Amino acid sequence: MTLMSRPVLLLFSCLALALGGFGLLADRALVQEAAASAALSSVRADQDARTAALSIRGALGQIEQDLLAGRAAGAGEETLALMPALSASSGRTYRARPRSDLVALLLSTETTPSGLPEAVVAAVALGTPASRREVRERLLTGQLPVRPEDLPELARLLEAEHDPRVVALQGRLRGVPDRADLPEAPSFRRILREGDRIEAWTRRGRTAIRYEVPVRTLFEAAGVAQRASLATSPGEATASGIAVPDVEGLRLTLRAAGPSRGRLLAARGLLWFAVAAGLMALGLVQRALTREARAVSREKAFIAGVTHELRTPVAAIRVFGETLAEGGGDAREYGALLAEESERLEALVERVLAATRLDEAPKFTEVRPGDLMASVVRLMRPRAERRGVTLRVRTDEALGDARWDEDAVRGALLNLIDNAIKHGRPSGEVDAVAEGDAQHVRLSVRDDGPGIGRRDQRRIFGRFARGTTEAAGTGLGLYLVDQVVRIHGGRVDLTSGEGHGCLFTLVLPRWPPAPRGVDRPPTVA
Repeated sequence: MTLMSRPVLLLFSCLALALGGFGLLADRALVQEAAASAALSSVRADQDARTAALSIRGALGQIEQDLLAGRAAGAGEETLALMPALSASSGRTYRARPRSDLVALLLSTETTPSGLPEAVVAAVALGTPASRREVRERLLTGQLPVRPEDLPELARLLEAEHDPRVVALQGRLRGVPDRADLPEAPSFRRILREGDRIEAWTRRGRTAIRYEVPVRTLFEAAGVAQRASLATSPGEATASGIAVPDVEGLRLTLRAAGPSRGRLLAARGLLWFAVAAGLMALGLVQRALTREARAVSREKAFIAGVTHELRTPVAAIRVFGETLAEGGGDAREYGALLAEESERLEALVERVLAATRLDEAPKFTEVRPGDLMASVVRLMRPRAERRGVTLRVRTDEALGDARWDEDAVRGALLNLIDNAIKHGRPSGEVDAVAEGDAQHVRLSVRDDGPGIGRRDQRRIFGRFARGTTEAAGTGLGLYLVDQVVRIHGGRVDLTSGEGHGCLFTLVLPRWPPAPRGVDRPPTVA
């Protein structure tokens, strides 16, 4: 039968189930809230992506506006002369023209009917170094219209075939879109190129204007550099994300800015930690109530045991007294019986009083352990003789002194020897030994009784705990022994086995420390 009532157990079970149910509901709510927040964050991310796309388009427009206005846009801008439409008429040869006409043609941006720059042809026809140098600079900086396949030969004629600008200009000319594909300024054709850069072209008269800008720069201008990324590579038919207006191939996505998975896991972990702590607290309360119920049960058992133990000697004393008062019975025999019952009653009262004095501070005085053991044996010898038990004592002559609570240690030894006499074999033997070293004193009591099983060896030191014995008792003897030893900073060693008797050894320091708590269990061998 449990010590706690069924309603109390049912209440604790209901509280535990309610707490667990609350944890499940709260956990489910957290997961649902996180899912809803993630969905809302995804919608917001799409809206933010559309806003970012418009911001990127606005940043491109600002770059183009600065570029057309002649201001440095810082976007890798350049200008190249466009090839005009070729004429079918040949006209006069340039070598046959007057020198003044050739000098004027050095500033021309037109082409010959064959598609060569007039300025280059005029410079070659003049043949002067100054004319070649002036035209060479204009040609290599892209100010003259020229076909990329003609550039190496023209550079050779202008004595610039080894200039590194020739190869660079030839590559740039090959990258110029067809004249028909170039929109007229202020419109630009914008394309996402490899390397995550935007390239844009426009045409102003006979000049092509180009600029390029990294996509990351545009993300920074839109304020989404930490969250934005390109959706897919250019040219994929299944591109996803939000398209940037008027920019071919540029699509972007934004990561949701909602709560991270780590925060959800942390919240769920904190929730279940709180639930576990609540369940643990309930368990501790239940355990405390169980201990309290067990203590109350032991108190009741103690009261019942003390009452029973008191009733027997009191009844015997009353019977013997009434018999003697009526003049019956042998006065000497009844007097001895009265003395025995009075001694038993006194021992019982003394144990109860000792249990109530455990909370008092110990009174340490100088003690001779050998003399203390011998005096206890002398007190217990008459009781041993009445049961036919041989009580022997052995003390170390060089045992020396100690500083103990003499009355407390005497009470512990009285309990041990009384138990040895009471639970040992009739007409058996009990040995009491006092020995020690410089630091500790060992007070041992050995009997030849039935012994104590290993399962009971720790339990018997509890308050009101009794072994499997038919002898009368209150279950306080060994409890008092254990408490006295702990107050002195020592321990109780028990060596026993069923059918092999018991050996109790009090290991006490000669000079115990200040009184301390009694939360250390006895050592059992």
